[in-house]
This record gives sequence, structure tokens and C-alpha cells, in this order.
Amino acid sequence: MTAIYLIRHGQASFGKAEYDCLSELGEQQARHIGESFRARVGGFDKVLRGSMQRHQQTADGCLSAMGQKDIELQVNAGWNEYDHQDILAQFNPELATPQGVRTYMRKQDNPHKALEQVIGQAFNRWIGSQHNADYIESWPDYQARIQTALTHLISELDGEKRVAVFSSGGPIALLSQAILGVPAENLMALIWTLVNCGITKLISTRKGAILSSLNEHSAFEGDRKHLLTYK
Repeated sequence: MTAIYLIRHGQASFGKAEYDCLSELGEQQARHIGESFRARVGGFDKVLRGSMQRHQQTADGCLSAMGQKDIELQVNAGWNEYDHQDILAQFNPELATPQGVRTYMRKQDNPHKALEQVIGQAFNRWIGSQHNADYIESWPDYQARIQTALTHLISELDGEKRVAVFSSGGPIALLSQAILGVPAENLMALIWTLVNCGITKLISTRKGAILSSLNEHSAFEGDRKHLLTYK
């Protein structure tokens, strides 16, 4: 059996002009999860990541802390996150840019709660599949892309025991949802619970992938709880 560790990226630059870049705290999270992995599993036999900058930065920080910065790292855009900006834009054109989102938040009495609500509404429109043609990537296409990425990974396994995949909350939640049979309309609620650099562990068996643990983040408890973030 092979353990596949799905690692969510460290804290990105939420609310900034360029979201796809780790914050200083996100870089600390990546290094710390690497130190935790080094103590727990020693090293990885195979490593993959999505093609986003936050995936690269998280992988670099983690692997450097593990003493594995020279390991071959496969890049597969199939592990990338959904296009949240497009999903927001199709729901409300005013939210089509990061600046538009910031302007919207400034108008709200409770900016973060209002943003969570509008993201949830936009996401539900996307997964409703009644407006598939509106999106750069429809919900069915997104599902197929993530499932294909996992299927391809499993098909290429050749005796590796410990595999790491640096990805995002959406792909991790979707695969967990599919394995557990969670309704798609509850997916966003699951995504909101995923911590930065949280670990979801799959076990590859002859019958397919099974979920061993979801969103494990004990590395960010105790004297490291200041490193715990959700976005």
C-alpha cells in the first residue's frame, strides 16, 4: 500500500493584488510542516505539485526543511485550484478582480462574513451546473480534472510507499468528498475547515484510494498554534 499525503499550500496573500504568493506566515508554515514530516516519516519517495506559485513555494519550503530539496518534483496542473476569480465574476461582475473584491468588502458592515456569504452563493451557482457554459472551467470539468490527476498518479506508482502532493483546498476537499460520498452542495463547508498546510492522507489499495485522515494539523497545536490559519 502507498500513503498519499495531500498537502494544502501555506497561507497565500489573501486580499492582496497577487493572491498566488505565500505570505511570510505561509512560508513559516511550509517549513514547519516539513520539519514535522521529517520527524514522522523521514522522507518522501515521490513528490508532485500543482503549477501554481503557492504550490511551488510550499513544496520548496517543506522539502528544504526535510533535507529533500534535490528530490525530483513532478508538476501537474491537474492539481491546481479552481478559478475563484472567474466563479465570483460570473455571479457578480463587480467581483471580477481583486480590487473589486476589496471595494465590495469595504462597503460591508461585516466584511469577512459578507465575503464568505457571497463566495458561498457564487460557488453554489457554479456547482449547480445550470450555467456551465459561463465558466472558464465548469464544475463537471473541474471534477473530472481532479479525479484524472489522482488516477494518473496512482497508475504511475511503482513501489513508492510515501508520496506527497502539494495542492489546494478545492482538490483536497473534492477527493475527500467523493470518497466519503458527501453531497457536492456541502463541499464549500468542507473547504472552509481546511487549514493551511493541513494534511489529508489517502491510502492507495487494489480497490482504489481510501481516506485515512482528513485535514490533520497537529503540527500547528500547542506552542505552534500561532501558525494555524484557514486562508
